[in-house]
Amino acid sequence: MLTHSEVLDDQSELRAQLQRTGGAHRELLRLNSARPLGDIAFDWVSVLAATAAVAWIGPATLPIALIVVANRQRALGNILHDAGHRNLCRTRQVNDSLAGLLVAPLVFASLERYRADHFRHHLQLGTAGGDPDLMAPPDVLPRHWLRSYLRQVCSLQAWWGNFCGHLGAAGVPMSGRAYIVAWWLAALALMLEIAGAQFTSTFVGLWLLARATVFHLITTLREMCDHFGLRPGGILSFTRDMAVGGPWRRLIHPRNNGYHLTHHLLPAVPYYRLPQAHALFRRLPAYRAHGTVCNAYFTGPTAVVRAWEREARP
Repeated sequence: MLTHSEVLDDQSELRAQLQRTGGAHRELLRLNSARPLGDIAFDWVSVLAATAAVAWIGPATLPIALIVVANRQRALGNILHDAGHRNLCRTRQVNDSLAGLLVAPLVFASLERYRADHFRHHLQLGTAGGDPDLMAPPDVLPRHWLRSYLRQVCSLQAWWGNFCGHLGAAGVPMSGRAYIVAWWLAALALMLEIAGAQFTSTFVGLWLLARATVFHLITTLREMCDHFGLRPGGILSFTRDMAVGGPWRRLIHPRNNGYHLTHHLLPAVPYYRLPQAHALFRRLPAYRAHGTVCNAYFTGPTAVVRAWEREARP
């Protein structure tokens, strides 16, 4: 089990090594306020375009539309993640207003609850009862990675959390749930007025169906990439970076979300600078000696799914 001190020790050691580089990391902390606005707009337009395809072209477009919507739901979740760290804008009021109006309620989330839970995830990483994101593997991992994945996919609790977000989570204040519901009612009323009943009903059905299916499948794999199958001992040994390119990365880890180890080591780096941060960290002795990096999802010796299988072997 990880401890609070081990988490801080890993961060302190890495930051000390960064300082010895002459502070090359400081540029990585600089925010570009226009970047998340453009990315949020892209996500909204993509979802509305997928809705239009289903509503106005026909159900033949549904499979592609589900993938597009689920992928953008994942991308918007990554924007919410950065908002939780105040990486959209360092001014909290601006940061929270942006996320609260354009992102959090859309993905059924309370920003306040998300921030509190995610803060615990960082400080109590891997701690049973303390880390709300802990995905504990069984005592003995199956020898084939697919069994591990399907076990998580078929968890009713995990599916419910991915589908309902904070609307179905215990301990979320009634005010937080009420805001999400009120936001949706206002958004749908506006959509109904502008685009009509067919478009609006298609949007709701597509959004919910994507969350219940493709989004759940993607999110489960994404969460397993972060920590699953690793042995506790510190951030560096209990967290992975997915240094992967190509279409799989765009589907599973939009917005550079695969650089999870890099993020844990320096959470103030915004999502659009994580690749540069990862490249810098790979030159540091602590990261080179102890960092866990996978260069593929499914094939090759450094694939993340092979890492799950290696842990199953005696």
